[in-house]
Amino acid sequence: MARKAAAVKTKAGYPRRRDGADLSQRLSAGLDPDERLWRGLSGGRPGVSAATHERMQRLAYELWLTNLMGQRLIEMVTDHVVGEGVAWQSEDPRALSCVQGFWADPVNQLDLRIERLVSELAIFGELLLPAAVSRFEGRVRLGYVSPRWIEEVVADPDNCALPIGVVLKPVGGLGPSRSGKRLRTVLGGDPREYLGEAAQRERERFRDGEAFLFQINKSSDAARGSSDLLAAIDWIDIYERFIFDAAERARVQNSFIYDVTLKGAGPERIAEWLAQNGAAPRPSSVRVHNEKEEWRAVSPDLRGGESGAQGIAKLMRGLLLGGAGVPTHWFAQGEDVNRASAESMELPAFKKMTRRQRTVRHLLQQLADKQLEEAHRAGALPPEALRAGARPVLPEISVRDTEKLSGALLRVGQALDLATSRGWMGGESAGKLFAHLAGQFGIEMGEG
Repeated sequence: MARKAAAVKTKAGYPRRRDGADLSQRLSAGLDPDERLWRGLSGGRPGVSAATHERMQRLAYELWLTNLMGQRLIEMVTDHVVGEGVAWQSEDPRALSCVQGFWADPVNQLDLRIERLVSELAIFGELLLPAAVSRFEGRVRLGYVSPRWIEEVVADPDNCALPIGVVLKPVGGLGPSRSGKRLRTVLGGDPREYLGEAAQRERERFRDGEAFLFQINKSSDAARGSSDLLAAIDWIDIYERFIFDAAERARVQNSFIYDVTLKGAGPERIAEWLAQNGAAPRPSSVRVHNEKEEWRAVSPDLRGGESGAQGIAKLMRGLLLGGAGVPTHWFAQGEDVNRASAESMELPAFKKMTRRQRTVRHLLQQLADKQLEEAHRAGALPPEALRAGARPVLPEISVRDTEKLSGALLRVGQALDLATSRGWMGGESAGKLFAHLAGQFGIEMGEG
């Protein structure tokens, strides 16, 4: 739907405004309850079109499922982010027990599903998890809706970065979008405290339940998230085709035929010979002939190729892996890499994975907070346990970094012990310095 000049509403049943409407009429358009139905001709929320987005989802899933490089680019990040599983910690055993019960629930099965969910977040750029709540027990159970079924993500009219609802495509994919389910997004705290009147009215139209919506690879004002593979889809496909063509070329180069010359033989003699000897000899067999019969193995001479093909393949790998922030030696290309260069090349990859891990930690924290809030609302969790909360503990991205930090922690501890024993610094300052280094492990040291 679009606005032409100052004047045209595209929703059926509404009168058109004249182009010559006065200033007060134009300003009053901002107060319309159906302002969401308007957009500027040259404006609109950024991002790809709906058709392009659907194609991206289909191709990204296909590449993850069938392409070795596409699959590895997704699963490599998942392996580092949650490959060793997720643990929970809390200062209150009741809060910890509540979250662990939610985590191991036979419907949720998050101990098994979390890896798949992290991979799907990277494939589609979005996760939509409907939440069913038992009012009497406060138990939260998660469903799953494929992002390919999302018709529209509706944002707060006053804050385009805050999604307040999701409209699903109708069952069967036919009919107007209004026939699809409308799910409220799970928002932290009490939404009435920070949503405006327009957002609250809009949110009341989503009456088919609530769901967690997580999105990545999007600008703040974009409606939809994007796949990690979006920018690389075409190049991954080109690289796969190139490798297939190179393999086909190698197959042809390795093939050969027998060229047989029958000296002085006419057409009839050649036909008779073929009838008797038309099949190629088996390996290790004996072949006997006289001087009038000459055999040669002939293979194709395809010039130009292997070294040039290897250079092009290396160029494309560099483009793909460099764009993905992944070192080439992680893809079995270590011929030009030594230990020093390999360690320095890993830093950008670890930074990328650390950033994704922070996103996943936030995702998990939202799930846990929802479970604790519902348990408290049902009277199954006391207020002090709710305030204590629970925090996810994710694995370290780099084992090598952990080893370095462990050694540094030991050496700094010894140095601080020496400094305090000789009076060079006080115990409080030494404790702060030691706590700062321990914080690199993600360990929060309290006062004591």
